[in-house]
Amino acid sequence: MPSGIVRWGGWAGVVAALTYVLAGILILISPLQRVLGSVVSEHSIEVILVLAFAVTLVAVAGLHGLQSPRYGRLGAAGSSMTSIGYALIAVVAAVSILLVGGEALSAVRLVGALAILMGSVLLGVITVRTRVLPWWCGVLLIVGFPLGAILDENVARGAEEIMLGIVWGLVGYALLSSGRAPEQHNARVG
Repeated sequence: MPSGIVRWGGWAGVVAALTYVLAGILILISPLQRVLGSVVSEHSIEVILVLAFAVTLVAVAGLHGLQSPRYGRLGAAGSSMTSIGYALIAVVAAVSILLVGGEALSAVRLVGALAILMGSVLLGVITVRTRVLPWWCGVLLIVGFPLGAILDENVARGAEEIMLGIVWGLVGYALLSSGRAPEQHNARVG
């Protein structure tokens, strides 16, 4: 069975997935809600996203807890950058909820997004290399955030949140399943 932080990280990944997907669906149907009369406000969606970002931090901690003995400084840097990015985004989103009109914080949000992008790519590469989790977890970490942003811009608003839900749900599942399969390698990468 996985250790405490890994198990908590796995469950956090699942909860993050559910909250991201809920937010993505609400964003997708928000134009329809404006026509029919809003049931869910933009404020509610932001609250759901703040929860998703905060819970994602626990999922990243679980990922770090499982892999840290093997992934060295590069993995620690990726984990730290990803955590800092999600924390910045969570704080910016929370402040935007409290202070309507958080346009002044858009630069901080951009820095957070850049930290998530770079950290997730690094964490994904290290995840593939350490072979502690299935290779597809690393691939999801590498492509999930940028693919979500591309889909959000070119397909539909809300696609990014749904993509993040898929990424963190599957990573959470892999973390929860990590204690059930025998270890493949004990080599430290770094």
